Amino acid sequence: MCGIHLIIDKTFQLSQAPVQQMLQALHYRGPDAASQLSIKNHNHCVYIAQNRLRITDIRSEADTLFQSEDGRYTLAYNGEIYNYQDIRKRLERSYHFRTQSDTEVLLYLLIAEGLEGISQVNGMFAFTFYDRMEEKLYLCRDRFGMKPLFYAENEKYLIVSSEIKGILASGLIEKEPNSKQIPHYLRFKFAQRPNTFYKNIYEIEPGYVYIYNPGKSLLKSSKLPAFQVSVPENFSLTQIEQSLVEAVQMHLPAEVPAGLFLSGGVDSTLLLAMIRESGKKDFPVFSIANSAKDASFGTQDYLFARKAAQQYGAAYHEIEISPDLLANFYAFVEKIDQPVGDGAAWLTWLLSQEAKKFVKVIISGAGADELFAGYNRHQAYFQYLKHYSWLQYLLPVLKKSAFLLPDGSSHPFRKQARLLHKLLSQMDVSRQQTFVNFTAHLAFAETNSEDNLFPEATGQNMEQYLQQALQYDREHFLSADVLAITDRMTMQASLEARLPYLDAHLSALMESIPASVLLQKGKKWILKDILSRKGGQAYVQRSKEGFGMPFGQWLKSVNGKFLRELLQNRKALLYEHTSYAEINKLVQLHLAGKSDYSSELWTIVLLIAWLEQEFGKKM
Repeated sequence: MCGIHLIIDKTFQLSQAPVQQMLQALHYRGPDAASQLSIKNHNHCVYIAQNRLRITDIRSEADTLFQSEDGRYTLAYNGEIYNYQDIRKRLERSYHFRTQSDTEVLLYLLIAEGLEGISQVNGMFAFTFYDRMEEKLYLCRDRFGMKPLFYAENEKYLIVSSEIKGILASGLIEKEPNSKQIPHYLRFKFAQRPNTFYKNIYEIEPGYVYIYNPGKSLLKSSKLPAFQVSVPENFSLTQIEQSLVEAVQMHLPAEVPAGLFLSGGVDSTLLLAMIRESGKKDFPVFSIANSAKDASFGTQDYLFARKAAQQYGAAYHEIEISPDLLANFYAFVEKIDQPVGDGAAWLTWLLSQEAKKFVKVIISGAGADELFAGYNRHQAYFQYLKHYSWLQYLLPVLKKSAFLLPDGSSHPFRKQARLLHKLLSQMDVSRQQTFVNFTAHLAFAETNSEDNLFPEATGQNMEQYLQQALQYDREHFLSADVLAITDRMTMQASLEARLPYLDAHLSALMESIPASVLLQKGKKWILKDILSRKGGQAYVQRSKEGFGMPFGQWLKSVNGKFLRELLQNRKALLYEHTSYAEINKLVQLHLAGKSDYSSELWTIVLLIAWLEQEFGKKM
């Protein structure tokens, strides 16, 4: 696990300073060691560097960048290959290995089989692979986007880094805001890939190969080959459970201490139960306690997390959140290379700061909702499609009825009413647009953003729509929100996050199951069934609450005064690109308790603070 950096210098005039600045900027991604090298070719010079976090083969011999013996190939790699030992055994017939590192295995796999070799890899990764003879560069990310990679290019340089902060630290590209991302961010909470909040800085898209040839620009080439696995025609719960058991075992590191983010929900509790079954006692778990006095803003998560830790013999660590934590708001904003307007980001950051005191790897349940159909919107869309034949004629009435539902922040059924309001008001005649609306912020439903709609074919049936909706979530929300948060916030604490639910074997199995089957007995019924048989009935029967904080309540507190001032500052850069009056209306309705815009206002205030920090008056 590390941060990787690369510069192609087309001028032959660059010093080592820019790549060294990139290393320093992302030191937290790999504080254990740093290495760099330069390669001079006919058409350009190449500078490659990495920050290393020692996880697999923690010896110093594995700290350096890996090159082939003849110096032709160089690999800079960030990630973990969980089946690297199996791949290594096959390659040992032809190659001599000098370390136990999975990076060296990937190097020789690429040399031996090219990018087709990726079909054997079960893991998470982002890498640069340079061929000195061909003067050719390959950039790749795993298909879910668990590991990040960004690039910028101009007539003089191609700059690549694990984070935008690394690219900016090079000093080789001007920092310019991309205000076109604001509407999309307000609607969906993140920038629209491959674009970022910076002009001329782009994200490498998950599951794709980008190729740079001398004298040409970097080009998105093709999709990476799919993971090679045989999937049975008819699935069984036993097969899924066994696949998950194997995934959990593979994701537990052998050389460094590990822990688990535990919410007390189905996903993380099932992981804990399986970790306990693997023989791990007193396994460290880390939880957030949100005991807001107003029950509609608080959660029961921490009570179930405590119960699960006791039941499955874990070492329990808890962080209690309160309005006092708002004092750390600007410290949090400073850590962000571009905003993701999801409150889970801050909570993950706080948990990671605590976890790093005890462990070096953290196991997370991220990805379970996308693979096992666990969101409210999945079940709602399922029902919408089932009854579309008559719903399409009642849409005007349903939309009007949505606004009759109570939406006040003091209402005891605030969460349920707000959810129903969103579902009723956002249904559309277009089946595509309906699901996209379900994924968006309610208050910005009419925002002029460019929605990414999944393709629609004439005569498409319900199963196809449902399958496309789940895939849409995996390609957009999972990578741009969930995984971006998981990577950035854990790596800020020099923690490696591992995600068993996104294991290549398990995900291939789950994606082979019809979407309607995943939802026929309710959200995540498969995981609930497995957990129930492991003594987890209490966690299965509770309602899903999500990983959030009582921001809407905090905003009204004494501690939240500075946030209210940020939101109501007419000179804020945000209001040069969106309506102050519209935002202030949300603020006033929320503060008066007439509506609950907790999520929207967190998204807005984070963007306001981040824009001021990054650009001052440049927008």
